[in-house]
Amino acid sequence: MHISQKCSVALHCLIFINEYSESINVTSSLLAKSTGCNPVIIRNILSELKKAGIISTQPGAGNTKLAKPPENINLYDVCNALEPDGLQNLFGVHSSPAVACPVGKNIHEVLQMPYGIIQKDLAESLKSIQIDFIIKQFHDISL
Repeated sequence: MHISQKCSVALHCLIFINEYSESINVTSSLLAKSTGCNPVIIRNILSELKKAGIISTQPGAGNTKLAKPPENINLYDVCNALEPDGLQNLFGVHSSPAVACPVGKNIHEVLQMPYGIIQKDLAESLKSIQIDFIIKQFHDISL
């Protein structure tokens, strides 16, 4: 999975939402200022997170909140919401190997198993890290 900047921006937003949504109205404009990103990018990220059931929003009003406790949201949930084909696109395999070559004609099949193992391991690693752990890191560093 190429973990793009969108995932880091989404995590930034989730920490911000967790920290401030009870005391202020969290809007895409406010999140854009906090992240340094264009509000359109933030709205797109929030839309994907909402579709995945990670956050809830009220159209036009902001009021963005976590839809479930941070310990029930993991990195895989966030990354998969933003990059649904990310694991399948983790590795690129050259598209035109020489079919007359013994290696070239078999390279795609040869790489399927090792790449599959890595994809599975990465998915499990991402699933093992909950957002509450990341929020705790924020608190530890912010002190």
